[in-house]
Amino acid sequence: MKKIFIFATLFISASSAASAHGNHNEAPIIKAIPAAVSMPKVSITKNADEIIIKSNGVPNHKTGQFPSRNNPNSISAQDYTFKITTKPQKAPRPIAVENRMDFGVALNGVPFDPGTAEYWKRDRNSGWVEEGIINGQKMLGIDENNAHVQPNGAYHYHGKPMGMLTTNDVMHVGYAADGFKIYASTLDKHKSGYRLRTGLRSAGTYDAPPGRYDGTYTQDFDYFSDSGALDRCNGTEINGEYAYILTETFPFVPRCWVGTPDPSFKKEMIGRGPGSDGRRPPPHGRDGRRPPPPRF
Repeated sequence: MKKIFIFATLFISASSAASAHGNHNEAPIIKAIPAAVSMPKVSITKNADEIIIKSNGVPNHKTGQFPSRNNPNSISAQDYTFKITTKPQKAPRPIAVENRMDFGVALNGVPFDPGTAEYWKRDRNSGWVEEGIINGQKMLGIDENNAHVQPNGAYHYHGKPMGMLTTNDVMHVGYAADGFKIYASTLDKHKSGYRLRTGLRSAGTYDAPPGRYDGTYTQDFDYFSDSGALDRCNGTEINGEYAYILTETFPFVPRCWVGTPDPSFKKEMIGRGPGSDGRRPPPHGRDGRRPPPPRF
C-alpha cells in the first residue's frame, strides 16, 4: 500500500492541471490550526483498489467560536476511517444522500454532511427538513467555513470549506463516498441547476409549513436541467473525469451520488449517529402527509 501522506501539521503545496475548465489545483492541506482543540491528524494511503483516509476530524484551518450562542457544542477529536474506491462507476440512477451517511470527506479528514436533522415543528416525520444555509444566512451556528459541530464534537461542512480554498481556480478538496472527486472554487465558477419552487407550500394536498417556497426547507427546491451547468447531483466533467462541485447556492454540497457510496461513510460506522445537528433531537409521532421531495 502506498502512503500518500501522514501528518499532524503537514503542508502540501498546490499543483495544477490544464483542462477545458482551466487549471485545477490541489487544495493545500494546512492553513492554520484552530485554537483550544486537538491537533489535526490525517493520513491518506492508496493501493490499486482504494484510498483510505483516517483522521481525527479536527479542521486544519481557523474556525468559528464553538460553543456559541447558536451552537452549544465544542470541537473534539473523532476516529474516522473512510474507504474510497479508486475505480468509481456510475450507478443506473442517482442515489439520494440520507441523513445516516456523510456525502464525502475533505482532504483534511473533515466530513461533508449536506443535510440537517432539524425539521418543521421539530418533527422528523413531517417530511420538511430545515436547511443549514437559508437565503445566504448561516443557521445553526454555521461558521465562515460553512461548518459547525454536532453534539458529539464532530466538526463537519455544510458547504464550501472556505479555509481550504487559497485560489480563485477550481480546486480538488475531497472525495465523495462513491469515489468521485469533489471540487470547489472561491468564485463559484459552476452554477447549480436547482431553483426555488414557485407558489405556496400549502397549495398542495399535504401538510406544509405556511408561506411561499423561500429556501427554508430542502423541499423548497427543485432541479431544472436548463438552469445550470451542473447535473442534478451537482456534477460535471473535470480533467476528463466526472466530479462533484460545491456551490455557493443550493444544494451547496450535493444531495445525491451518481455512484454507489461506500458503507464506511455511514455515520453509525464512524461512531456518529444521524441525530440532531446542533440542537436537541426532534420528537416523533406526527404522521402527516409528506411534501414532494426535491427531484434528485
